[in-house]
Amino acid sequence: MENEKLYQEVAEMINRDDPLIVGVSITPAFLKLLSLQMTPDEARLALQVGLKGMTLDEIAAKTGMKKDSLKKTLNTMADKGTMWIDPGGKADPKYRVLGSCAPGFTETGLFGNIRHPYDLELAKVLHQVMYEWARDKLCKLGFPFAPVWAHPWALPKDAKPEENLVDFLKSQNFYCVSTCPCRLSNWISNPDDHCGHMLQTCLHSGDTGRWCAEHGLGKEVTLDEALELLRKANAEGLVHTINIQGFICNCCTDCCPLFMGYFKMKTKTMIPSPFIPVIDEGECTACGSCIDMCPVKALKLEDTAKVDIDTCIGCGVCVTHCDPKAIKLVRRTQQVTLPNEVKGHVDKL
Repeated sequence: MENEKLYQEVAEMINRDDPLIVGVSITPAFLKLLSLQMTPDEARLALQVGLKGMTLDEIAAKTGMKKDSLKKTLNTMADKGTMWIDPGGKADPKYRVLGSCAPGFTETGLFGNIRHPYDLELAKVLHQVMYEWARDKLCKLGFPFAPVWAHPWALPKDAKPEENLVDFLKSQNFYCVSTCPCRLSNWISNPDDHCGHMLQTCLHSGDTGRWCAEHGLGKEVTLDEALELLRKANAEGLVHTINIQGFICNCCTDCCPLFMGYFKMKTKTMIPSPFIPVIDEGECTACGSCIDMCPVKALKLEDTAKVDIDTCIGCGVCVTHCDPKAIKLVRRTQQVTLPNEVKGHVDKL
């Protein structure tokens, strides 16, 4: 009973102090997830450290713990995906408990794949947490929040650097790839009913990438390998989404909470890219490959393929899977605009 209260307090702290506005859904599944990723002593320490950030000296003074043992515990927590430690060998790093996402408790437990004795149980719990998070949090924000990035090699010539993931990645100096926790948790929870997409699809850059690599939560890769990952993800029909603190997702429609929200809760969770496909009816052979690949079913087949502009998220998957090259992306004539109060919330994400 005492431990249940302890994990409840950690969950409430995340919702109170998370720098992002999403938060977590405090359900029995999420409390179970916390109990698997944190021992009771680690949970007590987490409540002392908080989400704002403290130095080792500050934490030692607050807790009365010796710095050597304290540092060891904090690093163990980071290896479990519960504690952020400023990466890169800083002389006096800040430590803070992770929030909900990007990166946070809805993801980090499986970033490093199966490493701990509790990870199989964690995966099953995490799949339930993902569903509840989509239902209770993502779909109740009141606005679409996750930007979709058009596939870089499908972009039109007038695409701006800030609209191109390749340009963003070239501006970074560290890259890391992690296991997709959404996909792995679904695979383990539903061994007979899951997608067949590749698992290593969470792409991190900058400090997020360094933190993951330093704590066994991902593998350092080169820029060329990061770009190749984008190509492979697109080849599998995955959608490039978000870019929060260098955290880029490659989402499938089977496992991703964004698509759970979109299909199961009928909520627009994604902000479409600034682009839309147009079809050259003279070149279209009505083969149907684009219809099969479209992640949001925005294409239908008549004499030729037709695009539902209101449904299309502008991911570019159809462009790269059109054998006769009859589809190209163009800039939307009506750009997706969000009200100022909504844009302020999205900017915080």
